[in-house]
Amino acid sequence: MSTGSRPPRRPPPPSASTAPSAVSAISGHLDTRTAATEVAGELYDHIGRRSDLVIVFVSFQHRAAFEEAARVIRQTLSPGTLLGVTAESVLGVDQELEGLAGLSAIAMELPGVRLGAWSYRAETDAAVLNDPEAMQRHLGLADDSVAVLILADPFTTPITRLLPAIATCRGADRPIAVAGGMSSGASQPGHNALAINEKCPTSGAVGVTMSGPIEVDILLSQGCRPIGRPLLVTKAMGNLILELAGGKALTALKSLSEELQEDERSLLSGGLLVGTVINEYQDRFGRGDFLVRNILGYDTQNGAIAVGDLPRVGQTIQFHVRDAETAHEDLQLLLDAQQLKGPPVGGLLFTCNGRGRRLFEHQHHDVTTIRNRLGDIPLAGFFAAGEIGPVGDQSFVHGHTASLALIRAGAVSSAP
Repeated sequence: MSTGSRPPRRPPPPSASTAPSAVSAISGHLDTRTAATEVAGELYDHIGRRSDLVIVFVSFQHRAAFEEAARVIRQTLSPGTLLGVTAESVLGVDQELEGLAGLSAIAMELPGVRLGAWSYRAETDAAVLNDPEAMQRHLGLADDSVAVLILADPFTTPITRLLPAIATCRGADRPIAVAGGMSSGASQPGHNALAINEKCPTSGAVGVTMSGPIEVDILLSQGCRPIGRPLLVTKAMGNLILELAGGKALTALKSLSEELQEDERSLLSGGLLVGTVINEYQDRFGRGDFLVRNILGYDTQNGAIAVGDLPRVGQTIQFHVRDAETAHEDLQLLLDAQQLKGPPVGGLLFTCNGRGRRLFEHQHHDVTTIRNRLGDIPLAGFFAAGEIGPVGDQSFVHGHTASLALIRAGAVSSAP
C-alpha cells in the first residue's frame, strides 16, 4: 500500500472481528512532519484508532525531528504501544528506500494479545542480565509469551549478553524467540534514536513482548551456503582457530580451496565465512544448521584463522560463501515452508545494510520476493547494523542476513 497526501478523514467503522489485522505505509517525503502525517493518515484511514501496536522506522535524514514524527503518529493513532528506531534506510509496503529519506510504519490490531513494552539501559538495568526471574519480570514474560521484538543501539547495548539473557530466562528448555535489529542511523554513540511510547531515548534498547493468541514465525536468511566438508576444531585460543582436524587451520583452508569446483572457487573472492554447528547431535549438516561469522584475518606464521566469534575445541565448523544467487535462493527456500500456512497478518523485516542494491542486481529485492510468495501483506522494517533472529533454539545478532518476523493469529491460550 502506498501513502497518500490527503489528511485523515473519519475513521473506518469499528471492527467486529476478533482476528488480528495490520496495515503498513511508507513515505519518501523529505520533510519529516509531512512524511509522518502522510504515513499516519494512511494507517488511520485503514485501521483508525484500533491499533494495539505501531512500529515506526525513520531514515537518518529525519533524525533531528524524530520525536516530532513519533508524536504525530502517536497522536493520530493512539496506539497501545509504539516503538521506533532510526536507520540508514527504511523499507515498507513494496519499497526499499535505500540512501533516500524515508519513513515507514506498521500498525497492528491484535485482539486478545498482551503486549509488554520494555526498555533496557546498561546504566540502570545491568542487574537483570544475571537474574532470570528479574529478566522475566522486566520483559513481562509469561508462560504463553510467544516472541520478543527488540530494537537496539549498537554502541550502548551489550547485545551479546542481553540476547541470551532474554532468550533463556524462562529456562533452557523453554527459550523465547527474539527478532529485531540494531539501529544503523549513525556512526557514533548518541546519534541513533529509539522510541518507546512517549519517550525517545538515544541509548540502550526498546522492545515488546507478545503473549497470548498470536503466532510469530521468525525466518532467518543468512544468504550463504556451506562448501567443503565439516571440520572439527582441535585447538583454539580467543577468537583464533589454531587447528582443524589435527592440522593447522590455514592448511585445511588451503586444501579446501584446491578441492573446490571452479565456480565455487570464484565465490571465494567475495569473502569467506565460517559457520559453527548449533546442534552437534545431528547426523548431517546443511543450511540453517550453522551460526555464520566473518573471517577477520589470517596468521600465516601460526597457521591460524581469526573469526568473529570465540571458537571452542570440539566444535564443528564448515566454511561458507555468500553471493546474490545464494542469498536469493536461501530466502526463497524459507518462504516455501511459509506457503503451507495461511497468509500472515503482517511482517517485520530487518535486513542487513549490506544487502539491497549492494548485493542484488535490482532494487526492492527482499520486499518483492516476500510479497511475491506470501501475497501483498503489510510489511515494514529497516536496513540494520546487525539483524537479530534465531538459529535453532538460540537467538543471535547476525550480519549480512535478513530476519523476517511473520505474524498470524494463534490459538487462544488458557494462561491467565
